[in-house]
Parts: sequence; C-alpha cells; structure tokens
Amino acid sequence: MALTKLEAAWNGRSGELVAQAYAPDGVRIEYALPGARLEGREAIAAHTQNYIHAVPDCVLETVNETRGEDGTVTLEWIYRGTHTGELPDLPALGATVELHGVSVCEMEGDLIKTERVYWDGATLLAGAGLLG
Repeated sequence: MALTKLEAAWNGRSGELVAQAYAPDGVRIEYALPGARLEGREAIAAHTQNYIHAVPDCVLETVNETRGEDGTVTLEWIYRGTHTGELPDLPALGATVELHGVSVCEMEGDLIKTERVYWDGATLLAGAGLLG
C-alpha cells in the first residue's frame, strides 16, 4: 500500500506524524461538514491533531486502495473511536463514531501533494449522537 505511512500516523495519534505523510507544501481539502482547506504541514498537523484530541482512541482502517494510471491514489477508509473531546459545533457526548470516507490523493513520490477528503457529515453527526 502506497499510503501505509498515513494510516500508521493516524493510528499513532499524532498530527505531526500525519503531516509528515504530505509534501512540505501539501494540501488537504475536506469536502464535508464543516469543510477545510489546509495548506502546508503545520496547518495539516494542527487540524488533524484536533480530530485526534476529539477521538483520542481513534483508529483509521484502509479498506481499499487503488492507484490510477496517472499516479493518483484513492483510499476508502473507516475512522472509528469514541468522541470524548470537543470540536467546534460538535460537542463531545462520549458516543462511538464510525465514519466511512474516501480520500483522493495526488502524489509527489511517496508523499501526498494534494488530498481531497470526502465523508458524509450526517453520518458523523448521527454517530456522535446529534441526529436521530
């Protein structure tokens, strides 16, 4: 798998390690509620550390990885854990979260140049106990 470093970094629960899977000027774009565009390792590290703080027992599982002829790597993943830390507009209720998503990554060698991340915001809210 080309992106085992990314999975290992999330499972190591370190935003700094997650950021090291990206090129120094890498970009992470989240097309989900609330959405984000993060440019550079420092921004990526801080943002992903917030997710890790919110779900301190988080586990990222890669379900499928596909490499396109152009070198683009598509990952299907599941992010699981217990939401015990606050996020903006997402209060911690101690619920178990299981979030399925897809990342489309443009690579620069073994590093991510651009990652476009997609997940269903309603599924996240329901898993967090905020939707019925």
